[in-house]
Amino acid sequence: MRSKYEMLVLRLTEPYFALPQAFPAVRAKGFFLIILLLWLGSQRVLSQQLHTHSNAASLDNEDDTTSGWWTAGSTIITSDSNDPQQGSYALRIEAPSTADNDRNIRYTFNAIVDKVYTISIWVKAGSQSADPAFASWEGVTGFSNPTHITTGTTWTEYNFNVTATDTTIVLKIYTGSGSNGAVGDVLFVDSVSIVESDTVPPTAPILSTTNITNSSIGLSWTGATDDVWVTNYKVYKNGVLEKTLGDINSCEVTDLESGTTYNISITALDLAGNESPTSNILSITTNSNSGTIWTLNNGVASFIGPIAVGTTEVPSGYGMSVADKLIAEEVRVQLSEAWPDYVFRADYDLMSLKAVKNHIRTKGHLHNMPSADQVELSGFELGEMNRLLLEKIEELFLHVIELKEENLSQYKKLEELEQQLKNEKR
Repeated sequence: MRSKYEMLVLRLTEPYFALPQAFPAVRAKGFFLIILLLWLGSQRVLSQQLHTHSNAASLDNEDDTTSGWWTAGSTIITSDSNDPQQGSYALRIEAPSTADNDRNIRYTFNAIVDKVYTISIWVKAGSQSADPAFASWEGVTGFSNPTHITTGTTWTEYNFNVTATDTTIVLKIYTGSGSNGAVGDVLFVDSVSIVESDTVPPTAPILSTTNITNSSIGLSWTGATDDVWVTNYKVYKNGVLEKTLGDINSCEVTDLESGTTYNISITALDLAGNESPTSNILSITTNSNSGTIWTLNNGVASFIGPIAVGTTEVPSGYGMSVADKLIAEEVRVQLSEAWPDYVFRADYDLMSLKAVKNHIRTKGHLHNMPSADQVELSGFELGEMNRLLLEKIEELFLHVIELKEENLSQYKKLEELEQQLKNEKR
């Protein structure tokens, strides 16, 4: 039997493995997500588990104890290894008498007033004379008192969303409801989870197109943010759910009619199932022929992919190829590499003029500059060439400054010699 957390892992990763085998990279991301989710579960960072004691009913740190659960009377609480809901143990409670405090067990945890808490408890009945129940919970609203347990001898999960009215909440589980019950009534409890509910949805993602054909629309988006974790995205076509995806940032909507306009939007889901506001809605018309499709968004025409002007080829690694002259009022080059002010740093290794001379004689061009053959074969990058030229100019200034200092030193020595000669003539 799978644990609650294993079921969560399967739910989150299912969209990845629903993809065909032709998408190995995306399916591989699904395997990575499983590993990540299991690690996160072991670190208990997805939500703060408030059922913190190590005992037979614990999800995270199960142990052969009843630690944390208590009784105000003589209710018998033991750890039982016979058919637990998950793991190796479950709590077994038995009523030694029909007195109220002898037929219930309790669990207490600290809370924040007005916070919503999600409580999940698995139970099954043993020998019973009347329906057991969850009853008389303290410090909460939203709890239906009593909530009868009608599971019989089959494990059943009961979920509660309650709001704290006190800083201390007490849960109570009865072997028999109301004034009913008999000596020897038995109930089993397992897989108890108490977490603060996540009621805040993710922010809306921002949607854009990547490619448009006769029958498909490529989409990408900037990821939504969430106070816990974004787990899924929903894609809507003309307001109707098209597909549900995992935590990815691109997809393709297929099987579309050519020359047809579609309104596409997406939303994000978090771990608690909260859905974000709708993203920006894109009104996209599929291609009706084989020509280039441009997308107009806020007055900006865009096309995702290489562009060729005056030619039919764009070299690999480039976004645009122009086989003609290009005129512009201004061209701005934004370099990612350091600008050559590093030449003026004290630790810069300035090549001596003698070394420069030797390099020119043997190579036929300046050090760290492309040769004529290289430029003829591959051209040069405008931004990089400007950087290299400035580097050489700054090196040249350093040499000029150095020569000036040498000249001043020699001039001073000449003045001293001249003064010495004058003194000797006297």
